[in-house]
Amino acid sequence: MTLPSYAAVVLGTAITYGLLFEVNNLLFSALTFSAGVNWIFLPSGLRLAFILVFGLSGALGIALASIVTSLLFFFEGDWLSSIVTGLISGGAPLLARKFCVDFLGLGADLQGLSGAGLLKMAGVFAIISPLMHQLWFVSQGVTQDFWSSTSAMVVGDLLGSLAVLYIARWAMLARRQKI
Repeated sequence: MTLPSYAAVVLGTAITYGLLFEVNNLLFSALTFSAGVNWIFLPSGLRLAFILVFGLSGALGIALASIVTSLLFFFEGDWLSSIVTGLISGGAPLLARKFCVDFLGLGADLQGLSGAGLLKMAGVFAIISPLMHQLWFVSQGVTQDFWSSTSAMVVGDLLGSLAVLYIARWAMLARRQKI
């Protein structure tokens, strides 16, 4: 991949992720458990989909968007917390993908995954990402109840991931049938 196309993927994923973050806030603000923890979090599915499709460049775009949203909405002016949160947001789906490919024998991208494979990958991601986020938040005094916040985040990430991944899978199947 050339540098301009790599940069375009990073910027495109960052913008798309940031926009879906805002859409999620508009649609599901009533379902917020606590700051940064939603009972339905569609951007988590986008995180996983971007990693499956774009790999590291997708992770960088997610990290960039997460840093910006963290600075604007959660950790106003706290660069360290925003950067670490962004790195977790971009890194957790990479870690989940690696775990699923190496240990569960799942395909490395969306095209070869069955519905059951998507469910497994979403489940692994919905555990890894909340654990990483909440460990960081507890260490910074942002989260007071680790288990409740982690549980709520697992539910939100799993529901959001399943929604986005199954919509993406359905769209790919529908596209193949039209060709």
